[in-house]
Amino acid sequence: MADLNRIPGVKSRIARTYRRLRDVAAWRAFWPFFAVISVFLIIALTGLAEAASSRVAAFSTLLFFVAAFITLLRGYRRYSGPKRKDAIRTLDEQSDLRPLTSLQDRPTRPEKSGVTLWRAHEQRLTDAVRRLNVPSFSELWRRADPFVFRGILPVSIISLLIINGAGSLERIGKALSPDYGSLLGAENVRIEAWVTPPDYTGRAPIFLEADNTELRIPAGSQVTIRAQAPSAPTLRLQSDKRETVKFDKTPEGAYEANAVITSDTDLSVRWWGPRQTWRVLASPDGPPNATFVSMPGLGEDDQTDFTWSVRDDYGVARLELAIRPEDDPTRAPDLIPIELGALNPKDLSKQDSLDLTRNRWAGARVSVSLIATDGAGQTGESEPYVFVLPSKLLLQPLAKAIQDARVTLLREDTPYEAQEVQTDALSAGGYFTSATQRMNNAPAGIRRGHTMIEAITFGTPDYIRDLLVYTSLRSAMREIEAASSTDTAKDLDEMLWAVTLRAEYGSAADAYARLIAAKNALEEALRDGASEEEIKRLTEAFKDAALNYFAARMAEAMANGLAEGGPPQDGAAGGGGPNLGGQNFTDMLDALEDLAETGATDQARQLLSDITNMLENLEFQQGQGSGEGMPGMPGQEADGSDDENVPEEERELSDTMRELSEILRQQRELNDETLAQQRGERSEQSENGEEQSGGEQAQNGQGQPGGTEGPGGEERAEGGSGFGNDETLAEQQQRLADLVERLMERTEDGEFGVGDIVDEDALEAIERAQRRAGSALEDGNELRALRNQEDATEQLRDLALALAEELDERRAARLGEEFGNGTDTGQTDPFGNNPQGGIGSGDNVDIPDQIERQRAKDILEELRRRYGDTIDEDEREYLERLLDRF
Repeated sequence: MADLNRIPGVKSRIARTYRRLRDVAAWRAFWPFFAVISVFLIIALTGLAEAASSRVAAFSTLLFFVAAFITLLRGYRRYSGPKRKDAIRTLDEQSDLRPLTSLQDRPTRPEKSGVTLWRAHEQRLTDAVRRLNVPSFSELWRRADPFVFRGILPVSIISLLIINGAGSLERIGKALSPDYGSLLGAENVRIEAWVTPPDYTGRAPIFLEADNTELRIPAGSQVTIRAQAPSAPTLRLQSDKRETVKFDKTPEGAYEANAVITSDTDLSVRWWGPRQTWRVLASPDGPPNATFVSMPGLGEDDQTDFTWSVRDDYGVARLELAIRPEDDPTRAPDLIPIELGALNPKDLSKQDSLDLTRNRWAGARVSVSLIATDGAGQTGESEPYVFVLPSKLLLQPLAKAIQDARVTLLREDTPYEAQEVQTDALSAGGYFTSATQRMNNAPAGIRRGHTMIEAITFGTPDYIRDLLVYTSLRSAMREIEAASSTDTAKDLDEMLWAVTLRAEYGSAADAYARLIAAKNALEEALRDGASEEEIKRLTEAFKDAALNYFAARMAEAMANGLAEGGPPQDGAAGGGGPNLGGQNFTDMLDALEDLAETGATDQARQLLSDITNMLENLEFQQGQGSGEGMPGMPGQEADGSDDENVPEEERELSDTMRELSEILRQQRELNDETLAQQRGERSEQSENGEEQSGGEQAQNGQGQPGGTEGPGGEERAEGGSGFGNDETLAEQQQRLADLVERLMERTEDGEFGVGDIVDEDALEAIERAQRRAGSALEDGNELRALRNQEDATEQLRDLALALAEELDERRAARLGEEFGNGTDTGQTDPFGNNPQGGIGSGDNVDIPDQIERQRAKDILEELRRRYGDTIDEDEREYLERLLDRF
């Protein structure tokens, strides 16, 4: 058998023939698969897949995948690859000698005589092999591929690739990944997305629309996506890393996912493919900046004055003054909060005055800096400034000594040394020395403070005459001895400061401390928008504290030599409140209460500060004259006279104005009752007038409760509605008209002496409107009655305001310029007020008069009543917004 490999070129011809046989076999088996792939690529590259609807594209792609899989499977089963002998047999078919096969034969009888013949036979076959060529199989290809798909389809695909260029892969990718969800109801998927910036930014939520390709948001914002879908979608976040967030089902049956955005992120909601995508760009929040505009320094009344400036992207949430001793900058600072004056200001400069005399570093050289904190918790600190921190101006040596001991205790931060357990204390006759000798383990500052207090109380009868000061100091000394930690010893701060003030100021110190505490609490509540009940409670507490402090100072003044001047006049004699001797002070307290109740927080805070300043600067003058009053007390004229010097016409004008104000109040109450009846909300109790207060009031006579003798001998109501307990609304309205008529008659008769001032035509118009309202009520026409009542109310208010302006002008003409501007004419009362009346030290505060404050109260009560009664949601929201403004 000859070796075919020895014949040059035979091996390659056999291999090439094998490959061609294999190609033909593969085409026969896989030409349907190749046709499906080619058709799909042609559809994709021509753009037909993009032009089709989502559902058609998805269905076509699925159909393609199924067809491709089936044809591939069938091709695999049909494919039968050729073997080497098939290639040899194909080559042999070119010669009748079948040379390749014959060369593999060998003689049956290897005889020596036949060798030469066999060699000649092999040579002949070899020559035949050299003449063999690799067949072209053209006929086989024509039979296997009559439509020449093997050439047409590749050429078409290559041409389309050239035409589409760089977009070819994108088109093929879109064709391979259509919206499969369209086959499962993707058109019913509803997606809502919004971004909630951090609270400190003050920005409203941002809704993400479908066309938001890029949206810039603050870093740290939370994105919320809610989807209505047949099943839970997924949220994909692509930033520096890829993250997938699952949707949770809500009680409403929707799906919701949340994520915090800290960097630029691509958001994609996927449900059988991407349903919605956004790109959000996160804006980083820089730390706040705080600087001293003017450096801290000593101001008036031991205050530390300075001007500061803060700036931040989204607003500064907190500003603090950090105080450290100059010689120990590593020590943890004392942080003093500074009121910003606005809610999270972005750029603000303000001058401030702080009372730092109580700080433990008062009187020492300190390093101070501003520390601003934004809503994200980032801080920024200003450059430090070194100066001597102002200390409390103390004139009494005892108070100075107590203050020195106090700051010595407070400036010590070193902890106590560890104590060994005294085992002998558990045995009979043993002593618990770890408790009785704790001072041995105390730091130096605690021991020094203890020694200073012990020295202060040594030889007490010689210089400590206040028993309370002595007992407090001895109690503090024992507390220090019993303390087991530095913090426990420092808890004596409040006590030692109170004792210091007691030693310096005497018995009024407690009242002053309570006044300042009440003032600070009320100011904080007004600033922070506390509840109405809380503000009312704190206002009452401040009024009590102010009255107590005034009484304490008066008691001290009288004890120090003012007793011969006579006691302050009471409300009956001097026009003031009980034990005050002046009406202006109680007027200011009442105005403060009204401003706080009606929501005028800025005016209330200013008036609160003015009252406190006046009380702090309170001075009493020694009485002179007959002893019937104290010159300088509120409520008296400059010459020491009282209201007797007021002209009769002015007094009568004031009485007329008060009567008009009372009629106006009753008319407003009647308006409310009519409105309630018109709505069907008026209770039977109200209709019959059987309320307890009304019944009690009616007993005072003529249907006017709490009446006092007014002008012309008629009773004038000071409280309550002034209506009888068995009157209908019509009768009540006619009664008010009678009051206006009697007032008009007295004015015409000259009984008040103000006939040329009061507009009689206005009174007649008021009476006519009230009569018409009464008639409408008798006829059951509440709507017409309300219109007339409102007309009467407006005219009553205008007339009362006109009389008030006339009264002010007359007083100003009589008292001089100081009545209008509050300037000092040389004599002032202890509050700094003009003796002739008016409120001083509050020139920059516009205090509403009694009519305006009452009107504000009425409006507020009406809003609250309607908010509680209405059932219309839109109206409730509107009323709620109005109440928030109050």
